Amino acid sequence: MLDLDNSQISEEDKKMFAEMDHYDALKTELGYDTVWSIESGMNGLDFNIFSDKPRKVTYKIIDRMGDSFDDVDWVTFSSVAKDGTIGALWAAAEDCFQQAKENNGDWHYFVEDFDLQDDGSLSLVTGS
Repeated sequence: MLDLDNSQISEEDKKMFAEMDHYDALKTELGYDTVWSIESGMNGLDFNIFSDKPRKVTYKIIDRMGDSFDDVDWVTFSSVAKDGTIGALWAAAEDCFQQAKENNGDWHYFVEDFDLQDDGSLSLVTGS
């Protein structure tokens, strides 16, 4: 938990820090490397973000970078979220991250978003 002087922090920031602490505790409980960094309130792992159906989650990263931005090879990793809950989405994100980490030593461990694709799948957005 963060140790801050609360007298100098806005109510909005206090809520943000409490949410960060909440998801940090869940991260520890789950044994994950990834950090849930999607503003989603103080909800449990069973909270639905998307509809209650399985969704393919993809994660595209640079596999090899050449001499220019046009000379790049990409690799895509995938997993399946069993439903649209925070827990299922986070598990799929963790799985994609671990695949990327094993393949490329990826360090982008902040789960920042899931972009809904035309086919109903989700594209994982991460940060470092």
